[in-house]
Amino acid sequence: MHVRRVPPLRDHVSDLPELANHLLRTTCERFGVRRKTLSDRALARLMAYDWRNNNVRELRNIIERLVIACDGPEIGEAHVPPEIAGRAGTGPEPGTARSFQELKAEAERRIVVQALERNDWHVTRTAKALGLADHASLLKIMRRLNLRRE
Repeated sequence: MHVRRVPPLRDHVSDLPELANHLLRTTCERFGVRRKTLSDRALARLMAYDWRNNNVRELRNIIERLVIACDGPEIGEAHVPPEIAGRAGTGPEPGTARSFQELKAEAERRIVVQALERNDWHVTRTAKALGLADHASLLKIMRRLNLRRE
């Protein structure tokens, strides 16, 4: 069996725009949210990042964070995590009093509720639509988020 080596992202940064947009599209589909776009400035921040120690897996994780952090249809420069945007240690952005964990929990709740509503609160179908292993995983998330059908 021949194993093909995928080159590290640092060796093909010119592919980053196409790769980031592909990951953005598939992440939105997987989370069941409206398609989002990356602003030119957000993409420039991603392109300027030193990918020397990081790879496509980290880019995928960053794209997932961007989808969660951004409510609107366009992911802007302000949504790019500080460690990527070169703002590490500068503190929170002006006007953002909530922590990342609070924003993440709120986004997770919104994603789960929207998926449940799309599936008429059918837990098994919703779990499958969200790409979870089984309905028990979704039930655990629902308990943690204190979600119940009214």
